[in-house]
Amino acid sequence: MSTPVEPLRLLLLADESEWAVHLRECLQPMGGSVVLLTAPNWAAVDSLFANDRQAVVLATPELQPAPGRCELPTILLLEQEPLTAPLGASDWLVLAQLTTDTLRRSLRHVRERGVLVATLQRLAEQDPLTGIANRQGFQALLTARLAENDGRGLALGHLDLDNFRHVNDALGHQGGDRLILQVVARLKHQLEASDQLARLGSDEFALLIDTRRDPNRAEWMAERITEALTEPYWIDGESLLLGCSLGIAHARAQAGADPLMWHAHIAMRQAKSSQGCTFHVFNERINRNARSLADLESELRRALRRDELELHYQPRLNLADGRIVGLEALVRWNHPERGLLAPSEFVPLAEQSGLIVPLGYWVISRALSDMQALRERGLAPLHMAVNLSFRQFQDSQLLATLSRLIVEHGVDARWLEFELTETAVMRRNELVRQTMDALGRLGVRFSLDDFGTGFSSFVHLNSLPITLLKVDRSFVGGMEQREENAKLVHAMINLAHNLNLEVVAEGVESEEQLALLRAFGCDQVQGFLVSRPLPVEALIEYLLQVPAPGLVQTL
Repeated sequence: MSTPVEPLRLLLLADESEWAVHLRECLQPMGGSVVLLTAPNWAAVDSLFANDRQAVVLATPELQPAPGRCELPTILLLEQEPLTAPLGASDWLVLAQLTTDTLRRSLRHVRERGVLVATLQRLAEQDPLTGIANRQGFQALLTARLAENDGRGLALGHLDLDNFRHVNDALGHQGGDRLILQVVARLKHQLEASDQLARLGSDEFALLIDTRRDPNRAEWMAERITEALTEPYWIDGESLLLGCSLGIAHARAQAGADPLMWHAHIAMRQAKSSQGCTFHVFNERINRNARSLADLESELRRALRRDELELHYQPRLNLADGRIVGLEALVRWNHPERGLLAPSEFVPLAEQSGLIVPLGYWVISRALSDMQALRERGLAPLHMAVNLSFRQFQDSQLLATLSRLIVEHGVDARWLEFELTETAVMRRNELVRQTMDALGRLGVRFSLDDFGTGFSSFVHLNSLPITLLKVDRSFVGGMEQREENAKLVHAMINLAHNLNLEVVAEGVESEEQLALLRAFGCDQVQGFLVSRPLPVEALIEYLLQVPAPGLVQTL
């Protein structure tokens, strides 16, 4: 049994009865497919027609609904042919020319135009590859959802795929598209009907999570999503691992869409400071003074000019003789309002904005200056380890600038050590090797930071001029409780020694961890058990103590 078709409703807004008479005459041949209704003005009936998709407004100019007040298509009723097309109308009819055929043509034109406009609107708000909402569509969707319940019971996730541009470079854009479709399929599998997903950019997504039933749902959803995206992807028979960063922000009553999206973005940038697939939840207290990325970037530029940055140094202990043999330089931002900020709170922004290059040069210059200060205090030379960003590798002035700074500060380049992350080393191996060779000719040596968190190849590592491997704290922590962690660290140390590399274990915080590392043959350790990171004056006091403080005197 077929479903009856609802008649098209024509709403007439006209003071003159002449229009009603002529329209009814023209509608008679159309039978019951069209119904004519009249009203004194749009305000009197707008609530009845607000969601009506089977209605058209016929109005004289003086009663035409104001722009933006009526979503229905409008046909303007005129006494004579207009010189130009009337504003705000889909079509117009002239009284002297009104016939059944002209009315039928006008209604067909208006309805077809409405379908076209709706289609264009949908395409404008829809991602063509995945079929989910795009940024424009999601903005409208988010605004509507926030208005439903004063912004309560919702959380927004901002997801960014790590190094997706390099996937496009390696596999081509078609391979990149297939990867995006796999990501979307995994995300949809984790979401429920009350959640929404959108693609904000080539490798960025928004997830609107319904938390009305469970306020903690966003957090455990984030765990499930990052776990799902950790699994390998298969593109043209090749297995591919891809990291991701997910920021979560809970909506606040009447806060609006823009602040919520900004908070989720901040959280995503903080998640990027960790390797792999990770998530971070926005903390209002920590980020209370952050207003926009542009503001924070401007503040960081001022911080470089006003000397608001400082270096703290964490000592590195040699297990063979109990001596401090090296230092790692760690940058801090002494923010005038937010206090002392850790690197995770501003280094990702520096990476994104390109400020990491001048920031990196400032760190190198200050570290060399402090090396000079240690020497002037009569302290034995120590290896000074400085983190070097992949962006600095790409800077054409790196070699010249570093040569100049070494000469200016009068230090022996053999005591300078650059720490590189595993991901950066593997990103463009040939470029990295050439730059490292050039720096090595100055006397600089290299260590590989956060070992075990990336996807490096031992064949490639063996071809690079690396002296030390640093085992990441995520493996060292919990060694005494988890046998698999201990076995993994032991294997890393053995592999490094087979490549004639020294090993530094990071994040050592307990005597039990130290005992295990000693038994595994680890060369050096770094962590709170040896010392927290210290500003230079406190570091000098630490190094001048005889016998050496804390753990060192027992070794």
